[in-house]
Amino acid sequence: MSTPPGEEGPSTNPPAGETWSWESHGPGDRPPAAPGTPELPETPGLRWEGGAPTSPDAPPAPAAPGKVDPFASTVVTGTLDAAPTPAPAEEGYPARFDVEYPDRLSRWKALLRPFLVLPPLLAASLIYYLLYLGVLAGYMTVFWKKKYPDWLFQANAGAMGFLARTTAYALLLTDRYPSFGPEGSPVRLEFDQPPSGRLSRWRVLFWKSVLLFPMAIVLYFLWLAVMVVSVLAWFAVLITGSHPRGLFQFSVGVQRWSWRMLAYQSSFNDRYPPYALSNDAGPGSKGSVVINGVIGGVLAAGYAALIIAAIATANDHATERVSYAQLLAGRGQVSHHFDSGGGDGVTLRLTSAVDPGDELIQIIRPARGERIVVVRWTVSNESNLSAQIAGGAARMEYRYSDRGKTKTKTEDAEFIGVNNVSAPAMLREGGDAVVQAVFVVPDDAEPTAIWFQDGFAHGGVKYELR
Repeated sequence: MSTPPGEEGPSTNPPAGETWSWESHGPGDRPPAAPGTPELPETPGLRWEGGAPTSPDAPPAPAAPGKVDPFASTVVTGTLDAAPTPAPAEEGYPARFDVEYPDRLSRWKALLRPFLVLPPLLAASLIYYLLYLGVLAGYMTVFWKKKYPDWLFQANAGAMGFLARTTAYALLLTDRYPSFGPEGSPVRLEFDQPPSGRLSRWRVLFWKSVLLFPMAIVLYFLWLAVMVVSVLAWFAVLITGSHPRGLFQFSVGVQRWSWRMLAYQSSFNDRYPPYALSNDAGPGSKGSVVINGVIGGVLAAGYAALIIAAIATANDHATERVSYAQLLAGRGQVSHHFDSGGGDGVTLRLTSAVDPGDELIQIIRPARGERIVVVRWTVSNESNLSAQIAGGAARMEYRYSDRGKTKTKTEDAEFIGVNNVSAPAMLREGGDAVVQAVFVVPDDAEPTAIWFQDGFAHGGVKYELR
C-alpha cells in the first residue's frame, strides 16, 4: 500500500486492504506536498484515492467493517450487499426430441427413399410390437410397485429411439440411415429416469388415456399435415438439395409432441405434456389438465355409448318363421329390407335350401357321419352405396343326438359364396348377388334356425325353422 502524497514513514501506512482518501473542498484541505516535490494546483472537487485523482461523482470505496478512516471522524461499519439471486430456470419437459438441421440432402437418396426405408420399417414393425408388450409390463410394475424397473425403462426407451430414427429418415429429415444405437445419429430422443416410488397407480389404469384423448385428436390432424409437408419437402429436396427450414421445424415439432405424449402414456413420468411444438416447453399447467380431463371424459363417455349401441344393434335382429319343408322345395321367398343410409337400401331374400347338398358342393368333403346343407339367398342392392357381405354372415342352429341325449349346437358356415366368389365381398350399388352358405352337420342333425347377419345386415335376420 502506498503512502499518501506528501507523507512518508512506515508509521503512516494503513493496514493492507485499505486506501487513503481525502475529499478536497477548498484550499488547505489537501495534505502538503513532500519537500522538493512541486505543488500541484488546487482543483476543487477532486479527491485522492491511493495517489490518483478521481471524480467526486464516483461512489467512494467502501470502508472495511470496523476500521477507522484516519481522515474521518466516524467509524464506518457494515457488510457488502450479497449478489442478486438469479431467477429459477423454467422446468423443461422430461422427454426431449430434436434433429440436427442438414445443410444439404442427397437428391438420389431422396428419390429412392420409399425403397430405402423398407428394411428399417420392417424392423420397426417388429420393434413396435415388442414395445407394446414392454409398455404393458411397465403398466403392471407401476401399478404394483409405483416404479419403473431400470432395465425395462432402458429397453422401452431404446425401442422408441429406433422408431424415432426410422421416422425421421422416412420423413426426409436426415440422410443418416437408422441404426439400432444412437451413436453418431443427428436424431436425439432422451427421457429422464422415471421417479422411483413416486409414479401414480390410478393414472395408469384409466386417467391418462382420458386426458390424452383430446391431444390425440389434435395430433391426428397435425400428422396429416406432416404427410403433406413431407411430400412438398420431397420435391424441394429433389430440386434444391435441401429441406426447407420451416417445413423441417414443423415436422420435428410434431414428432417432439408425439414423443412427449408417448412418454407420458408409457408412465415414464406423470407430467402432462404441453400443447406445444417448441423444444423448451415445460409440462402442461394444472388448468390444461383440468380442461383436457373434462373434454376427454365427455369424449370417452360418448365413445363408450357408441360401442354399447353398436353391440346392442348387432344383437338386435329381426325374426322370421319359415317352413323348412317349403324351403327345401324352393318356396322360401322370405324378404327383409335393410336401410343402408343411401337410396332405397338393400333387400335380402331367403330363397331355398338343399339338404343334403353333398353332390352340389365338390370343394368340401364331409367326414363319415356328416352331411352338407346349402342355404341360398339373393341380395339386391338398391342403394347408391356399396354393400358388404361379411365372411361370417351365416350361422345355423341344429339339434342332434349324442349318446342318447338330444343336444343343440350353433355353427358358422364352412364357406360362403357370393356369385361364386368367396366372402367377404362387396356388392356394388344397383347390383344383385346370389349368396350360398355351406354347412357341415351330423347326419342326424335337424336344422332349427338360420341366421344372416353382419355387413349390410348389421344384426341381421333369424329364420326359425319349423
